[in-house]
Formats: sequence, structure tokens, C-alpha cells
Amino acid sequence: MVRHTSDCNDAEALIGEATSLIEKKLYHEAMSTLRRGVSVDPNNPKVWENMAICNLEMGKPKMALQALDNLVRIQPQCHSGWADKGILHLLLNETNEGIDALQESLRIYPRRVYGWELLGMVLVTEERWEEAIDVLERTLDLNPNSAVTWYNLAVCYMLFDDMDLAVQSAEIAFSIDPSLKELAEDWWDLVQDDFEEDDLLSLSDASGS
Repeated sequence: MVRHTSDCNDAEALIGEATSLIEKKLYHEAMSTLRRGVSVDPNNPKVWENMAICNLEMGKPKMALQALDNLVRIQPQCHSGWADKGILHLLLNETNEGIDALQESLRIYPRRVYGWELLGMVLVTEERWEEAIDVLERTLDLNPNSAVTWYNLAVCYMLFDDMDLAVQSAEIAFSIDPSLKELAEDWWDLVQDDFEEDDLLSLSDASGS
């Protein structure tokens, strides 16, 4: 027990030294210090967290990912570790792994708005429309002023031929962030034309009756 306490104290001292080196942007020196920390206490999550930071700063995302794998192995309820792991997988074009990690992060901490926004965007990009709608609606429950979420929801509704909801969602998105209208120029006019045509047909049917 005494030895374990001593090891933990030694690891904490090394982490403190590494943190100081990271602040000075001395990443190689920090990594050397953190490797000593691993040899002293391989299950210290702060060691692996700082290793991930150093590897990212040195342009080694795969090594950073390995460090995060160790972090979430030691602390499986660390939502930020899962979130960072998800983002790194996405940057490495490992989309399915990225989605899984983001979902785990949100399972642990479901009030992380940015995580829902990112997951929604990824699902839209992957054309997983039904899953995307569920995630986007969850995002809006937490942040109803997320313009990009309303925009992505409009795209999903359009692809499901629900033009009423597509137009409503797009108009909310544009009211929050007018610049999104430029992004929608390829499809917005078509959707509006279809929407107006349906309205005219409805009026015609009503007058005919």
C-alpha cells in the first residue's frame, strides 16, 4: 500500500513536470517525462490524456488515438475522452468508429450540445437520414437556436419528401443565420416552387369543391 501511494505521488510529480513542458511547447521533452510516468503508474489517466495532447501537437494523430484508447480503458465513463476519440477517428476518416465513440460520449453525458451537433452532421454526411433526424431533433431540444441543425434537418425532410417541414426548418435556419441561404441555393428554390405549387393545387381543389 505504501509503495502504491509512492508510485502515485511519483506519477503526479511527473505529470506536473510534463504539464509545465507542454505549456512551454516542449512536446518531445514532455513525452519523455510522460513515458516515465507510464512506467511508474500505467493506469494514471492524466498521463494518457497528456500523451494524447503531445502527440496531437506533434502531428501524430494515430499515437494520440492510442493514448485516448488507454484513457477510456482506464476511465470508461470519461465522456470527454470518448468525444476526443470520436473526433480523432473522424479526422482519420474512420467514420464508423468516430460515430460509435461520439455516441458513447453522449450516452455518458447527454447534455453536451456540440457532441449532438457534430454527430448529426456526420450522420447527414453519411446519408443515414433516419438516425440523423433523431439526433438533430435531440440537438434542437438542447439548443433550439442551432442554425446548422435546423438546416440539416431541412435537408433530411426534403429527402423524405416532407416539403412542409423542409421549408419550415429551412426558414428557421435562415432566420438565425442568413448566410446559410447561400449554401442552400442549389435546392431551396426548387423546394419553394414545389411548396407553392402544392399550395396552389390545394386552393384549386378547395375552390372546385
